[in-house]
Amino acid sequence: MRNYKKFASFAAAIVMAFGVASCGDSGSSDAGTSTGDATTATTASGRDLKDSQKEAIDQIASESKPDDRKLTNSTIKWFSFWDINPTSSDDKDIGVDLSLFKSKYNGTIEYIQTTWEKKFDDLAAKILANESPDFCGADDMDLFPKGALKEMIEPIDDYIDFNSDLWKDVKTACDQFVYKGKHYVGISRVDPAYIWVYNKTILEELGIEEPAKMFDEGNWNWDTMSQMCVDFVDPEQEKYALDAWYYENALTESTGVPLIGMKDGNIVNNIEDPKIAKVQEKMYDLQKNNVVYPKHENNWNVRGGKDKWGTGLASGLTLFYPIGFWAIEDALSATAPFGDISKGEVMFAPVPCDKDTDAQYVPSRVHGFCICKNAANPEGVAAWLDCTRMAEADPKAKEITVNQLKEDYGWTDEMIEMRDRIYQMAAEHPVFEFAQGVSQDVSNVTDNIIKATMHPSDPKSWTQTVQENKKTLDYYITEAQKKVAGN
Repeated sequence: MRNYKKFASFAAAIVMAFGVASCGDSGSSDAGTSTGDATTATTASGRDLKDSQKEAIDQIASESKPDDRKLTNSTIKWFSFWDINPTSSDDKDIGVDLSLFKSKYNGTIEYIQTTWEKKFDDLAAKILANESPDFCGADDMDLFPKGALKEMIEPIDDYIDFNSDLWKDVKTACDQFVYKGKHYVGISRVDPAYIWVYNKTILEELGIEEPAKMFDEGNWNWDTMSQMCVDFVDPEQEKYALDAWYYENALTESTGVPLIGMKDGNIVNNIEDPKIAKVQEKMYDLQKNNVVYPKHENNWNVRGGKDKWGTGLASGLTLFYPIGFWAIEDALSATAPFGDISKGEVMFAPVPCDKDTDAQYVPSRVHGFCICKNAANPEGVAAWLDCTRMAEADPKAKEITVNQLKEDYGWTDEMIEMRDRIYQMAAEHPVFEFAQGVSQDVSNVTDNIIKATMHPSDPKSWTQTVQENKKTLDYYITEAQKKVAGN
């Protein structure tokens, strides 16, 4: 996982940057729900920036380079199951990147709506019908290299100079998304994929030590977290320690070893790695102790229903909510189920690691974008990509983001400081799971493998899980590797 330059033509890897998370695994900061085939959606404008922030944005835009893009069309079409425009609520701020795009290029983004389940089928249909959108996101780690292999996305080298001052800090990262000598993903930053969210007020009332303080003291690890979960759970009172969809992946990747890794351009099956076995055995014990909210008894939904993130934390029925930063980097109206952030009720810690770990490994992902095959406005997408980099590289832009979190979303200095620490650790010790980017077969099998020991209705031991799945996973990886090699 260290020498990313060796990944060459297939490396679905990502290296280091810094920024704010935006998109989740099967949801995002503005995901919402969508149905049917891909359609053009009407979007709201969200809450505008303050005058002082607008002035800073205009200054950044006027001073930034490259300043020689002359767009004949300032509208670009965004294809996703979530809208990049701020639509989740009227009190959701417009992002710095979108504000820069508007200021510098008078740019607008038209949302072409699809669903999580049908996004690849819908994109293929759009391309075949000569109705290609302009760009799509790489944040979910499932587009490259599949999109390049299936000719759903195009190289971006004709539009982005990765050696320029704006892009050179992330060039090493972008160099890993290369297929047949061409770049396919413009990466703005690397994000921590998950954090361990909790309600401070509830923990104080119960006399439970805060994970953030335990982390500061060097006592936040699998063992201490597991004991807290076991002590908390009380099914008769509907109290469950863990909820959401991400704790299995988060804990597995906290070993420092992804289930599907990359080495020297080859796909690697780590199912027999002893570090993964160790955490999976702990996960199996957690499930046996009923610490997980029983989704199978609730129509396979998290507490509160579909897309209702955080329900249970504020009421004291859920102890921990492993999820991405995107879930709490949002308007107070959207984050209310976690607790009142403006009153200092909500806090988080990094994903716990093994107490004997050699580093604090952080499950990570990219924030980046791809140009769709036959896009009508690739130059407009390149201008957008430049703006996403400006939002990360310019200190004044970062300051706006922090001020939004504090002034509009109620974040405390403690939250900002912990967020900065987790991003820094992600830059130092990122862990990337590549399964979703290899093939749908590999993704399906690995998803079942990672979740098997904590399956709420039918948990299996890790030994049994390995025995039942290793050969199948090896087969699918071999088939995918043949395609990478051009066979």
